[in-house]
Amino acid sequence: MNIRKIGFVLLLLLGIAGVSYFFLIMEKLPQEVEVENGSEGNRTALDEAVDKTTEIQKSIDETPAGGTLEIPPGVYKLSKNPDLKAVTGYGDSYFALKISKPITIVMEEVIFQTDTDDEYGVFWVNETEDVHLKGGFLMGERLPEEGSLTSHIAILFLYTNNSSIEDTYMKNYSQGVHLNHSDHNVVRKVTSEFNYGSGIINFDSDQNVIDSCVVRNSGDGHISLYGGGSDNRVVNCMVTEDRPGYEDQQGITVESEKASTIENNTVSGFYYGIDVKNASESNIIESNIAFNNEYNIAVRGGDGGENLELPSYNTQILNNMVVDPRGKSSYGIYVGAGDGHVVIGNTLNVDNLIIPEKDLEVYESQNFFVEE
Repeated sequence: MNIRKIGFVLLLLLGIAGVSYFFLIMEKLPQEVEVENGSEGNRTALDEAVDKTTEIQKSIDETPAGGTLEIPPGVYKLSKNPDLKAVTGYGDSYFALKISKPITIVMEEVIFQTDTDDEYGVFWVNETEDVHLKGGFLMGERLPEEGSLTSHIAILFLYTNNSSIEDTYMKNYSQGVHLNHSDHNVVRKVTSEFNYGSGIINFDSDQNVIDSCVVRNSGDGHISLYGGGSDNRVVNCMVTEDRPGYEDQQGITVESEKASTIENNTVSGFYYGIDVKNASESNIIESNIAFNNEYNIAVRGGDGGENLELPSYNTQILNNMVVDPRGKSSYGIYVGAGDGHVVIGNTLNVDNLIIPEKDLEVYESQNFFVEE
């Protein structure tokens, strides 16, 4: 197929997906939400959110283990609780609300607003299991300009297993979802955008699934598997960066990770689209669409400094469409560190496969090349 036709099909598919997603979000957003204002029972407009931090925490605490809490539709301000400080190996974080028992929280047509200057997030889910967060819009006041990568985490799972986050939207945090030493969890149909750091990060956690999520215009690795986890899956996600001046970002990062799978995702607008680095081993990169990245797929050493520069091994890069890297550069697939990698069945531009010379002849015959 002519490369221009391939590009047109890609843009058409992405356009349809983007429009569908936009109308889905607009349909879910409460258009004329009102909330109770004080004891008088008056109603207040959407932009006059009422602080309900104490009341919502009380409701969480009073819901029995295994029970369900349905938060009424409304716009609620949440304030920082100085007693809720999560200490992790990744960094310290403050929160408005804490969950420490099995519970389901349903937040359909609920908007939580937080104050960016106070440096805190929404939910700290700590040392428990069977916690399920459904729906909701978590909105930081604005994109954080100061603080650390953990100063504003929308949702933190810390030592929490067999839990889930579904159909939740979050914007303007240092990180959207952070799974830290938490296993067997599902993050599904989550949208995380305009974050200072990662939209979704999986830190030293195993057997988690990140499925059908949208992560856009954030920093660091937009979706990041980091810190020594294994057997995780990132599937069916759309990961994009389209802001002017943010050309050095990373889309999906696989760092110090083992036996994990990145499959059927669409990644565009980054320096490194899908980035495998720093002692990662036996990961599978399969059936993704990556385009308009300086490196659509890269297997390399780390960034140096604190991130070191360690080779990765035994990466399988299979059946991906990795055409039109940014600026017509030569990095459809780049393999520059480690050995044992397998590169088979991918579709890419002529001269865009860059791997060690000893392997080049073998893998050139096992991929599909398209002319401009």
